[in-house]
Amino acid sequence: MKQQSKRSLALRVGITVGLLALLFGYVVDPATVAAELRLAMGRPVDILIAILLYCGLGTVVRGLRWQALTTALGHRISAWRTTELFLVGTFFNQFLPTGMGGDVVRAIALARDGIGKAHAASTVLVDRAIGLLPLLALGLLALPAVRDHATPAVATTLALVGLAGTLGLALLFRIDAWLHLAERLPLAGRVLGHGGIRRFLSSFAEYQRRPLALATGWGFAFAFLLVGANAALGRAVGISQMNLFDWAIFVPLVALSTLLPSIGGWGVRELLYAGLLGSLPDPVPVASATALSILFGAMNLLLAAAGGILTGMGSTVGLPQMDLLRREAEASDAEAAASEDGR
Repeated sequence: MKQQSKRSLALRVGITVGLLALLFGYVVDPATVAAELRLAMGRPVDILIAILLYCGLGTVVRGLRWQALTTALGHRISAWRTTELFLVGTFFNQFLPTGMGGDVVRAIALARDGIGKAHAASTVLVDRAIGLLPLLALGLLALPAVRDHATPAVATTLALVGLAGTLGLALLFRIDAWLHLAERLPLAGRVLGHGGIRRFLSSFAEYQRRPLALATGWGFAFAFLLVGANAALGRAVGISQMNLFDWAIFVPLVALSTLLPSIGGWGVRELLYAGLLGSLPDPVPVASATALSILFGAMNLLLAAAGGILTGMGSTVGLPQMDLLRREAEASDAEAAASEDGR
């Protein structure tokens, strides 16, 4: 398992370093990006607005969203606790490029609060989905207003990813209707016969509708905050040719970079910003788009720093020590590998 973790780490580091080297070596001049960042520092109000929307209100809203999902499974937990664990997960994603990932850490820590491993893992997965799907929906709603600004590829990607994600989540919530049929298939039957996988999948049928709807509402609230934060950072680096509808279209596609293997989205996010904003009829300069991405990444580092403080406090805030988190994550990986070997 340690060898597998090392390979995962090597892949993520390689992708991040390689993409950043490609960006700054062949696509954009680092000195020009630095000039754009200095320009942004001269507009502190816009940066402070972005920090307030994303780091301040956005963190609280994401904590409330995850709290609603745990409540949907009948588990009582405070919004402070879910916000705290969200920050810890951000720290692991940004500062500790291990094979664990922040989502694994969040699930382990929540499971230790008494919700159980299967329920904890499912809330993290649904939280991730409800973080992305409202963004994609917002982008689709904004398309008619500025359809000339989005290429067919952008519009198609928004529609296909949003549709696939919605259908996938709907199937999971209705898993009780088809799970017994899947168990009759030879390969699926062996996989679903594993107790941990069965408990994990069965947990999706337990979500109560009202708190699930509340979580979706918080998901839309965060989508608006994220779009507003990007628009504020865009103003800081001098991007004036985009309105809120434009940001609503492109921000969801950049947010998908969190699903790709990298260290904290670095490298992937910068190239996506540069490519997408450069596709506008009035293209955003690559240096401005890159500076915007770096500023957004810096806000994630602020959140990760707060999570690092909480992680360092360990049991003081009800968290296991870092080495124990690592061992539990490796045990989870071993359990998943055992289920694959039994296929």
